[in-house]
Amino acid sequence: MQTSKSTQATGSSDTVKKTSHQSTTNHKMLILYYSNSGTTKTAAKEIQKQTGADLVEMTFNPTYPTSYNKLGAFAQHQIDVNARPKITNLPDLTKYDTILLGFPTWFHRPPMFVNTFFETTDLNGKRVVPFTTSASSLISESTPYLTEMAKGTGANLKIGFSANYLRSITAYLNDPV
Repeated sequence: MQTSKSTQATGSSDTVKKTSHQSTTNHKMLILYYSNSGTTKTAAKEIQKQTGADLVEMTFNPTYPTSYNKLGAFAQHQIDVNARPKITNLPDLTKYDTILLGFPTWFHRPPMFVNTFFETTDLNGKRVVPFTTSASSLISESTPYLTEMAKGTGANLKIGFSANYLRSITAYLNDPV
């Protein structure tokens, strides 16, 4: 399957830079994330610490269960019915050049709200850098889904990274792939 260059998951040295780069080039970055267990939130806060980016934790309707067992059934049902949960607090993205999109990986793929994000936001010309947390899945498992979601949006989708550990966050931010 071919995708246009503007929506392929690609590596680039301009993906994410530290705060000093952000301020000298006037690139505005946003970390937009969801965390159920707290792992993605911890990663998002570390990314903010290292980049100086704005930080927003997404909320949804319907809300996700906090119980792990209920969450699994709920997330699987959303996949089964191809649900699009509403993002209830999406900020104005017009002032951002780069969006770091953080999410837990569920069932070896991005949660269904990531589809909502790509389908309902104007991403034309924006760099979207996904980061994911998971006990068992790497970002590479989400990449085909993300590439498909970004198709036709005008987003410049980057490869992104797994953000389970401080060292992987720091390594990516210091040398984006």
